[in-house]
Amino acid sequence: MKRLSLRVIAFAAFAAAFAMAPMSRAADAPASAPAAANEKDFTLVAVMLGDSKFWMPSTIVVNEGDKVKLTLRNEIPGEANQHGFSIGEYHIEEVVTRGTPKTVEFVADKPGVFNYVCQMHPAHIGGQLIVRAKGGIRPAAAKH
Repeated sequence: MKRLSLRVIAFAAFAAAFAMAPMSRAADAPASAPAAANEKDFTLVAVMLGDSKFWMPSTIVVNEGDKVKLTLRNEIPGEANQHGFSIGEYHIEEVVTRGTPKTVEFVADKPGVFNYVCQMHPAHIGGQLIVRAKGGIRPAAAKH
């Protein structure tokens, strides 16, 4: 009897939580609304591991035509509180101050592999943006 009471209470709590949860907005969205799959959001964080400085994650992958939003955070300790973020082929060059995130938005309109680096401190380890071509066809060669 005690187990049955606990199950009823647990079910009632679940049902109440489900009933109070907001409904998905997808049902309210007009049929012509763009698919969320074309928007990619990433948070890239500048970190220090040992004596090396990295942008993490070191690889991000999107599809050609995706709208890309990057939130850049600098968490490298030390006296120098600014570090750079650059993707040359996309004409992105930002300075990110520790404690003040920056947001970068662009459309990934060029397929290929593009390096991101700290343009202020070239010895830092950057990463790569991979833009997959429409239809799965890869470009013959990406320029770096």
